[in-house]
Amino acid sequence: MKFIQVTNLSGDPIFINPQHIGHMYEVKEKIEYGKVSKPKHTRIGVITHNNGGFEVKETPQEIMKKINS
Repeated sequence: MKFIQVTNLSGDPIFINPQHIGHMYEVKEKIEYGKVSKPKHTRIGVITHNNGGFEVKETPQEIMKKINS
């Protein structure tokens, strides 16, 4: 069983089994009141939970490189 390490928006590591990734997409930065309230990030959803997924700093391309290495 293989796990990849990604980083959440707080800087903490998250370990995910790539076989359980159900979706992965990039989210643009969110601006509220003229300031960035949430930076650009990627959302990874796993098939074992219905929580909307994890918000991580890596791009989908970087995640795919980790999966394929």
